[in-house]
Amino acid sequence: MPLLALEDSMPKIHCLLVGVVITVGTIAQEFEPRVVVDVSMLAPELRQDVSTMQSDVLTYLRQQSFIGKEWQGPKIPIELTIYITGGNASTRRYSARLLYSSSINLDSGRTSPILKVLDQQWTFPYTLNQQLTFQSLRYDPFSTLIDFYNFIALGLDADSYEYLGGTPYYQRAQELCLLGASNNAPGYSQIVQEPGELTRISLVTELLNPRFEPFRKLVFDYHYDGMNRYTWSPDSARSAIESVLSKMYAFKRQLTQSSYVLRLFFDAKLNELCEVFRGTRNRRVLDMLRQLDPSNASVYEAAIEQ
Repeated sequence: MPLLALEDSMPKIHCLLVGVVITVGTIAQEFEPRVVVDVSMLAPELRQDVSTMQSDVLTYLRQQSFIGKEWQGPKIPIELTIYITGGNASTRRYSARLLYSSSINLDSGRTSPILKVLDQQWTFPYTLNQQLTFQSLRYDPFSTLIDFYNFIALGLDADSYEYLGGTPYYQRAQELCLLGASNNAPGYSQIVQEPGELTRISLVTELLNPRFEPFRKLVFDYHYDGMNRYTWSPDSARSAIESVLSKMYAFKRQLTQSSYVLRLFFDAKLNELCEVFRGTRNRRVLDMLRQLDPSNASVYEAAIEQ
């Protein structure tokens, strides 16, 4: 299974990060990126070709425009951690896992996490000082996966500012997914074996499915009516978020199968929701969160009931 929920997989990837964390903000295009490349699982003799990957990716995210025009508004904070898990010196091919996270900017100046996903099926050739370029009609084993999640992040950001504003970006992500499938690339299969299966195509298919438009609108309400008010009016924000959670719970009850989009939303929002409702002893909210995000029920209970 190429993608895993964080609660299932993160303990497996805790390790020493080799390299320096690089951040950038002032000259970014759409994104304010933070990039880490972890080579601790790679034999020392295999590290030379990927030793510039961190700066290569950062330069790419700094200089590339993904929407084809000047970005208006604050940059989207994104974090990429690339875990290099194996390599071959003769072919210069590598296997890796990508942990991709993004946040949105709130009116208060704070940020709110919106995406956290670990993609495990990634193989690619790589050489020292590799030049990365965005090609919407050309599949690249390395950069296409990053581009795919960049467009998901752009879509989620747009959905938080305008009802269904992210649709054009999800369509671009879908095009990249189809491009990968046409090249028989690993992880881009268009076949979903099980409902709610954690795959790239299932993610973008749900986001573009009209049936999920009510949920996407609730994501907007969560941020616009809830988190945007939390700093200066926490009680009002809690009330608004409680109302959104109630509608999300009703939406989930109408589904006939598990949802990848719902799972990712609550993976990203776990700590934030615990902060918002910490110590409130709000049993109604706790009961809804248990149903919406059952794998983290004990975490919510510890926070809300403390």
